[in-house]
Amino acid sequence: MKKFTKFLMAFLCMGIVFASCNKNDFDYEKAEREQIEKARLEKLRIDSLKRIQAPLLEQYAKTKWGDKAKYSDSTGIWYKIELATGNETPYVYKTTVGSYGQVGIATWAATLNFKGELMDGTVFDQNTEGIPAVYTDISKAINIYKQAWVQAFIPTIVNIQGKDVRLDGLLPKGLQKNDKISFISPSYYTFDQEEYKTGSTKVTVPKNTPVVYTIELKTIGNTGS
Repeated sequence: MKKFTKFLMAFLCMGIVFASCNKNDFDYEKAEREQIEKARLEKLRIDSLKRIQAPLLEQYAKTKWGDKAKYSDSTGIWYKIELATGNETPYVYKTTVGSYGQVGIATWAATLNFKGELMDGTVFDQNTEGIPAVYTDISKAINIYKQAWVQAFIPTIVNIQGKDVRLDGLLPKGLQKNDKISFISPSYYTFDQEEYKTGSTKVTVPKNTPVVYTIELKTIGNTGS
């Protein structure tokens, strides 16, 4: 079963994984130092982007959503949520623990309406009007729309073996059936250093560009159910 692990520098807590090498003189200490340095530089890059983009995202959210705007400090994502009523038995996101002790969330199935926009309101992707997008495995959507979707779906905290583990999802119980969320994400949680050109409107999302998503969740369940 596929799973998502905590994104932001997750490899720092997963341990260093080396490619197999048949040479007896392979320098594991050097490889470890190189991996640690790469992780350090990546964190610096992301921290820099967060500082640069934070004022833009805050201005957008407060102008667009006013008092309804909420902020996730751990991710830098601003969002507005319209919670559905009648979810007395919410969907429970299933947790996983990897071989290196990292915590993850097992994938799920979902039917939803969605829209992706640039900050100026230009739509770059959306489902066909009147025909919700159907994902028997949400990883197919995550591969396209990136980590921001994970944070929009998953709970803020999950309990694993009696211990609360923070996953930095935007909502306490995670996104539920008939909830509607709009959120603006820093670029490092979306297309980052790549251009996105294959959306339904053929509008290009430039590199290092924050984007706005709206997801209206119609159904949610386990994969294969």
